[in-house]
Amino acid sequence: MNIYDKNIKSLKEYRPELYEKVQTSENSAQRVYTGDALDEEKFLAYLNEDGSLIALNSTYHPAHEADRYVAQFSECVPETILFLYGFSDGRVIREILSEHCPINRCIVYEPSVDIFRHALQELELDDLFMDTRLKIIVADPQALEKFLYGEMNYRSWKLFRWAILSKYREIFDTDYKEVQALYKRMYEDRQADMRTLIRAAQAGMVNEAYAMKWMLDSRTLEQLKKRLPTEDVPCIVVAAGPSLEKNVEILKQAKGKAFIICVDTAVKYLLEREIMPDLLCTVDPLKGSSFFTRPEIKEIPIAISADSDYRALESIGDIQPIYISITNDFYRGLFRKQGTDVGYFDGGGSVGTTCFQIGVALGFKTIIIIGQDLAFTDDKAHAGMGNLQESDLVYGLMMVDGYYGEKVLTRGDFKHYLDWYNMRIPEFKDRTIINATEGGAKLKGAIQMSLQAAVDQYCKQEFDFYKVFTETPQVWDTYEKKQEYYEQIQMQYKYFVGFRRKLKEGIRQADRAILLLQRGRYEQRELERIDRELDVITREVSHNDAMVMLVKRMIETDITMTDDLHDAEENLEMESIRLYGKMKKYLSDLNEALEELLPLWRQIAEEINEKYEFEPKTD
Repeated sequence: MNIYDKNIKSLKEYRPELYEKVQTSENSAQRVYTGDALDEEKFLAYLNEDGSLIALNSTYHPAHEADRYVAQFSECVPETILFLYGFSDGRVIREILSEHCPINRCIVYEPSVDIFRHALQELELDDLFMDTRLKIIVADPQALEKFLYGEMNYRSWKLFRWAILSKYREIFDTDYKEVQALYKRMYEDRQADMRTLIRAAQAGMVNEAYAMKWMLDSRTLEQLKKRLPTEDVPCIVVAAGPSLEKNVEILKQAKGKAFIICVDTAVKYLLEREIMPDLLCTVDPLKGSSFFTRPEIKEIPIAISADSDYRALESIGDIQPIYISITNDFYRGLFRKQGTDVGYFDGGGSVGTTCFQIGVALGFKTIIIIGQDLAFTDDKAHAGMGNLQESDLVYGLMMVDGYYGEKVLTRGDFKHYLDWYNMRIPEFKDRTIINATEGGAKLKGAIQMSLQAAVDQYCKQEFDFYKVFTETPQVWDTYEKKQEYYEQIQMQYKYFVGFRRKLKEGIRQADRAILLLQRGRYEQRELERIDRELDVITREVSHNDAMVMLVKRMIETDITMTDDLHDAEENLEMESIRLYGKMKKYLSDLNEALEELLPLWRQIAEEINEKYEFEPKTD
């Protein structure tokens, strides 16, 4: 078996997406050559557009050059995620993945299929393709964007490091700048996400505590999906963009002939025009109650997550909840015991994209989007509101392709959601996605059609969602089931009380370890005992399902602990003091969160008991 066949076999087995890329991409005119370096190793050379031949490796000692290049990463922490522009012959990548380079993962973007294919022909690379720490993307910026979107999160974004192979900028300058801009945008998006997460962290814990009482009257998407005529009836997603003002009256024609789901910021605008949506969605942990002032809202089923703003829900009164997202395994376990499940729901980051995803999750074959401008239309960001505000400038302004082929002004967060749509919509080849916004930014892959035309073509069958909704039983549909639920949350409360005692003891033990080390007493056996006790506590955080509520409250602590990975002390005793200090901080923040949660948990449990008047349990 020759080198190429060996590489292709490995590629097919371990990297099928790359195998497909190599097999389906045209082999352009010969532009990549192999030469013999002075040390008899091979080097690659690329024929540039101007006819010059540019060596991608050293023509003297390619291996030594690779060693020197990789030396720049020697100070990286083991958690580092390296983004490398350029694959070349894979020599540098092999050195990066060696034990001499302390990184966690390597993401490689190769802009040229020709270079990658030539490397497959000339060099043994099968070992690289088997390495799970390596991600390779070849000449596919959309795949790169999608991958980075999923890979960069609030925990990992600061661990990324950017690098480019020698000569690649000279050859691929335009492509390099585009990929660099993409990477920078993703990085900045994650930075913004982190700020939002920190702002919402405390609210998230409180919101999830309040969710306990609404869950008892809840239904799920899984239950509803089985009862909906998704083949014959379209879903209309109503966002709150300024273009909604143009066609909102046409929406009346669709009532009863489409499943109308609207975002929280649009519901007041619709109700003022006597349009009752079938479903309202609110998922923001900090939404507030200003959009929920009309009394008719309590008649609308509402899609929520476990951390939706409790203030908004309380202002509505007796809500009719449909849970779409729960990341708390304790709550998920309660749902599973009733034969249904609600897990993480990838809503795309905004209430508008979430509404779209709900339509997808329910199985609707036709989804019509209106009011999703994701741009400033007539200098407005939202329907029924004023012109461009100074606060909009915080997000940064830019131009994007518009609905009518022109360029339109948008801001950074809108661009983020636009990118999400542009990645997601082309994936739905078995569905009809219609952008009937009639303004704003262009959604790639969506059919552009006026709302009137879409209603005329697709809204033909009568449909009563509220009847479907009320005929769908609640998850906890009997008194006995509700009482069992109540008893389970009471048991969790008792667990929290016991765990609080363990936390306080853990803080005391961390203090003791710090004191011993500060006094110069490195008592190994005592420190090992302390380590075991602290390890038991931290493992308990991971193993108890409800602990995620406390951990969410501590996102800022979590991020801070990630940030100081580079701050290790050279002196063993000083480093130990630093680490015990981090542990004390972690346990103290956990305890603080628990002290806040316990009285709230008890209050909500009492409210549930008062509402249903549960009989005392007897043994």
